[in-house]
Amino acid sequence: MPAGVVIVGAGAAGIGAGLELKGRGIPFTILEAAQRVGGRAHTDRASLPGYWDRGCQWLHCADVNPLVPWADRLGTLYDRSHDRTRRAYWRHGLRLSEAESAGIDARTDAGFDAVYAAGAAGEPTIAEALAAGGHDDPFLLYLMRLMACDEPERASARGYAAYADTGVDWIVRTGYGALIERMAEGLAPRTGVTVTGIEDRPGGVRVATAQGTIEARAAIVTVSTNVLLSGAIALPAGEARDLVGLMADVPCGAYEKVALALRHLPDGLSEMDGIAVDTGEPAKAPYVQIVPGAAPKMILHMAGALARGLSAEGAGAMTDFALTVLASAFGAQFRGLVTASAVTGWGGDPLVRGGYSYSAAGRAESRDRMIAADTGRIAFAGEAFSPRWQATAHGAYQSGRDVAARVAAGLAA
Repeated sequence: MPAGVVIVGAGAAGIGAGLELKGRGIPFTILEAAQRVGGRAHTDRASLPGYWDRGCQWLHCADVNPLVPWADRLGTLYDRSHDRTRRAYWRHGLRLSEAESAGIDARTDAGFDAVYAAGAAGEPTIAEALAAGGHDDPFLLYLMRLMACDEPERASARGYAAYADTGVDWIVRTGYGALIERMAEGLAPRTGVTVTGIEDRPGGVRVATAQGTIEARAAIVTVSTNVLLSGAIALPAGEARDLVGLMADVPCGAYEKVALALRHLPDGLSEMDGIAVDTGEPAKAPYVQIVPGAAPKMILHMAGALARGLSAEGAGAMTDFALTVLASAFGAQFRGLVTASAVTGWGGDPLVRGGYSYSAAGRAESRDRMIAADTGRIAFAGEAFSPRWQATAHGAYQSGRDVAARVAAGLAA
C-alpha cells in the first residue's frame, strides 16, 4: 500500500502542509535533507552565546499573520512595540538628529509608495520606479535591497507590489526557527533524507531518496526555487518540469547576516531595535539589528551584490565589513566589545542556494502562472508560491496548507 502524500522539505511550507493533511486524516511523510527542521527559519543555539535567528525573524503582517496564533499557543515571545522611534541613523560617525531621522523615514515611505504605484501601473524595475521619482536616499536604497533580496535593477516593481504589506511587523524574541520546530512536533519529519527525484507512476508518484524509494499517491515539493533550478531533484517531463522552467523568473536572491556577540551594547542602544549606518559608499548604508538582553548582539543584514561578493570572499571578509561599519559609527573601541562572531551562508548552502524569492525584471506574471499551474500528483508550495505574502515564512506556511488542501481534494475526487 503506497503512502498517502510525501512532503519534500520541512520548512514552514512543509510543516504547514503536514498540519493540513494531519487535520484531514490523510497519511503523509515529511522528508527533509537537512539534519533539522525549519528550512530558512533557523534558530542557532550553538555559534554564539544565547541564540539568534540565521533566517527569518519577523512576524510580518502580524495583524493577519497565521503564525501569530501558533506563537501564542506555543508560548513564543514576540515584541509588539516595534516602531520607528526605536531605530536610529548614523552618518560620518555621528548619530543623526530626530528631525534628520524623520526625514529619512519620510523619504523611505515615499520610495516604497513609488514602487507600489509603479507596480500597479506597469512593470518597471524597482530601480526604474525609484529613479523616476528621484528617490535616491542611501538608507532607502539599502533597505530596498534587503526587502527585494537583490539589486533593484534585477527586480520587478510589479512583482514586489504583489506583497500585501499591512505595515505591522513584530520581532520574534525567542526564535522564529524555534517556533517552526515546535509546530513540527507530532508530525514526525524524517531528517537527513535527501530526495533526488520524483517520477509519475500509475495512481501516484515514486519518490527516490538516498535511502531508497517511496511510493505515494501524491507529492508536495516545498524546496526553494533555486534548489529546483539546480536540478537537484529530477522531475518527469511535463507539467512539473515546465513549472520549474518558470522558476528562472522567480529566483531566490542573496541575503546574509553577520552576527556579533558583545560584552555589552554601545551606550544608548539598549532600547533600540536597530540602526543604519551610511558609510558614504554607494549601496553601503547597512542596517544593523540590535539584540538586547543577557547575551547582547548586533546583527548586520546585507543583500544583493554586497551579500554575494562578501560571502564569496568568506566569513572573514563578511565579519571585517561589519566591524568596519560599526567602528565608523562607534569608534575603534567598538571592536573591543566583540567577543565572538558568526555569519550565514544561505547562498552556499546546497539545500537552499539563496535568500528568498523575487520576481525578475519584466517577469512578474511567472509567479502568477506558477501558482495557478496544475501539475497533477506532483504539487509545489513555498514562499515563492504565495500570491500575496511572498518571501515570508507565513506566506510559505499558508501556501503549504493551501496546496495540501488542494491535493487532499484531488485524492478524494
